[in-house]
Amino acid sequence: MRTLITGATGFLGRHVVNAAMAQGQTVRALVRPATCIERLAWPSGVEVHRADLRTTRLAELTAAFEGVDTVIHLAAGVTGDDDARFVTTVVGTERLLEAMRNSATRRLVLASSFSVYDWHVGHRVLTEASPQVTERLYQRDGYTIAKVWQERVTRRTCAAEGWDLTILRPGAIWGDRNLYLPDLGQPVGRWHFVIGPMRRLPLTYVEHCADAFARAAACGETVGHSYNLMDKHRISTWHYAGAVLQRLGGGRRIPVPYHLGLLLAYAATAFSRLLFGRNGKLPSILVPCRYVARFTPGRCDTSAARRDLKWRPTFSFTEAMKRACHNRHDAAKPTS
Repeated sequence: MRTLITGATGFLGRHVVNAAMAQGQTVRALVRPATCIERLAWPSGVEVHRADLRTTRLAELTAAFEGVDTVIHLAAGVTGDDDARFVTTVVGTERLLEAMRNSATRRLVLASSFSVYDWHVGHRVLTEASPQVTERLYQRDGYTIAKVWQERVTRRTCAAEGWDLTILRPGAIWGDRNLYLPDLGQPVGRWHFVIGPMRRLPLTYVEHCADAFARAAACGETVGHSYNLMDKHRISTWHYAGAVLQRLGGGRRIPVPYHLGLLLAYAATAFSRLLFGRNGKLPSILVPCRYVARFTPGRCDTSAARRDLKWRPTFSFTEAMKRACHNRHDAAKPTS
């Protein structure tokens, strides 16, 4: 089978390319026209189609689907302001779906996120049936707003066209190029304020995550379903922060209890409104709705992915950390 992968040069995408190739799929990677791919160390045989989902003409986008059985859609905006993230994520998805209408491809695997869930509900165990954010959506950060709308647009289009859709929602994806996670807390110089130090992080090692996407693309039994992805490791925020800081050159961890941090967020919001009314702006960590979504302790049920995808994360946390650091150092080496 031939699989088209968008966002193929991104942090997750380059691993998905390798995982799909390892599983015997023919891979076509959609990359932006100016992107240098020589240092990605992709296996030989990867087909490259250069196009930008935001600006490339529709006919050129449609050409990327020729002979394609399944699309793995990973492309999303993770940098820039809220408007830029929305355009990259949602408008890019709309143009991808428009091009797909003009092709014979009828199968799509979408990368979503834990961020789409409504964390004010107080999940004891997060499942695929847990409610998504609705009324509080526009109080959340730009990434969440974009991912919620990306899911909505994709679901609506696939339902109208009769396409097969599978959605994967990873937790915090970590690995060689993404060791220090926003879920940890707030760095200030060499001081690192670790929020909820004993809570379990929703970690998803990037190679494990990539394997799940490759499996979903090849498994017809997943059609119409959504799957949460989180590693089996029970790693606390404190433990993870220590392991990462040790490898990034050190720093001092300062524990901040979850409820103390939430109290400070509410106090900062009240003080801001007193001084500036509703026009005041605060860092994301001091916005209560965003704080809750980012740091709420909880557990996640990944039994559906393990059952339907036969997904079995293979590396222990220690092994995964060693691989991540090894790959990080290799990526920093100049090419000859």
